[in-house]
Amino acid sequence: MRYVRPNLARPIIKLAMPIMIQGVLFTLMGFVDSLMIGQLGEGAISGLGNSSQLLSFSFLLFAALSTGGSIMISQYSGANQQQKLLHVAQSMVTTGWLCGVLLASIFFSYAEELIAILTTDVFLPREEWSEVPVIAGTYIKIVALAVPSMLLSQMISAVFNSTGNTKTPVKISIFFNVVNFAGNYILIFGLPIPGIVEPLFTPLGLRGAAYATFIASVGQSLVLLICFFRKFRIVNLLVPEWTSLKQIIELGYPNTIDGFYWQGARVFYTVLMNSVGAIAYAGYAIIRTFKGLFMLPVGGLQQATAIHIGKLLGAGKFRQAQASASSAIFAGLAIMTIPVVLLILFAHPLLSLYKIQAETYDLAYMCIWILAFSLYFTSINSVIPGLLRAGGDAKSVMNTTLISFAVVGAPASYILGVWCDWGLIGAFVGISLEEVFKAGLFVRRMRSGLWVNNLVRSNLR
Repeated sequence: MRYVRPNLARPIIKLAMPIMIQGVLFTLMGFVDSLMIGQLGEGAISGLGNSSQLLSFSFLLFAALSTGGSIMISQYSGANQQQKLLHVAQSMVTTGWLCGVLLASIFFSYAEELIAILTTDVFLPREEWSEVPVIAGTYIKIVALAVPSMLLSQMISAVFNSTGNTKTPVKISIFFNVVNFAGNYILIFGLPIPGIVEPLFTPLGLRGAAYATFIASVGQSLVLLICFFRKFRIVNLLVPEWTSLKQIIELGYPNTIDGFYWQGARVFYTVLMNSVGAIAYAGYAIIRTFKGLFMLPVGGLQQATAIHIGKLLGAGKFRQAQASASSAIFAGLAIMTIPVVLLILFAHPLLSLYKIQAETYDLAYMCIWILAFSLYFTSINSVIPGLLRAGGDAKSVMNTTLISFAVVGAPASYILGVWCDWGLIGAFVGISLEEVFKAGLFVRRMRSGLWVNNLVRSNLR
């Protein structure tokens, strides 16, 4: 960390600010949307939850495209290799929407069956299925029509971000998040004015939320596509450039695998907390929500770090890249102090929003203090993967995630939570120890400089 110079973090923070703002607004919009759906009852809540899980899991398959492509574009941008940059951008966007069409057809044709896998209804005779696959299936069939637009937007946004233009996709995303929010209110409830006017037309319920998502997703993709054409002058979006596509996948596939590792770990901890008891799982679910909310600022910093470091490496400024990497880590730690302080100050007001038992409240409050400590290590674990991927060292991120979970996270949470009978507190301490161990591995990898050498050998041939 001897290279730390605070002024080197300024361009990273400048890039990160729009992404941070987008993340906060997107999360708040999602929270409000879930509250709207929450007015429709448990069936709609379950239907939306399972649908969202299916979409999130499926989109992990395409993380290789956005991550690998972003790495290459940031490098080529720094090296002023415009033609190669355009080939990568064309391959990303073309492959994205074509895969979206394929995924949409699968969702539309097998919506209920896919949801039944998540709910385990698939193991029962069809006539004994619960109502959730039917409810969620109706939602998924409508949203499926928007999946090509969703993936198109994801790829175009990644192209803009990796060239350093983080403002354009963020502005467009914010506008259509508001469109989605307004559409939800209008279509779910029929545009009532509480206490003044009854719904102006028949409320569509969960189907209304699906239509709002479709409208916002298609609109966002069209606006982004227009901006993409104007910026890059690429008109052929029917066939990818195969050499570039191969390089994109080679660089990006570890990120997809890393996502599956992360999902697997999340499933393990969910099962573990359920085995401890309903109170433990309720407390864990609350803390996990808080963690996602208060980690939003460094999520933007991770993307910005990858973009800036990638440009420096592409330009051959290796020593400056190493110094900027160290500065980005300290910037992340400094920024994280604000969410940590807010989390501690507002712990009681936040917990009071939940109608939970006193025992659950007390356990969750104790876990908040553990979470506040671990957030600093989670900040490191968010920033360093960005710079490692920027240097083409994505495999080390994948391996570190797996090793940390297998060596520390899983055994420590089980031993402390179940074997020692410390319940939620013990299990959450084990999860936090995983973050500490992982941070140590990431710092060691960064200081080794192997990610810089990897880039020199493989990416700018």
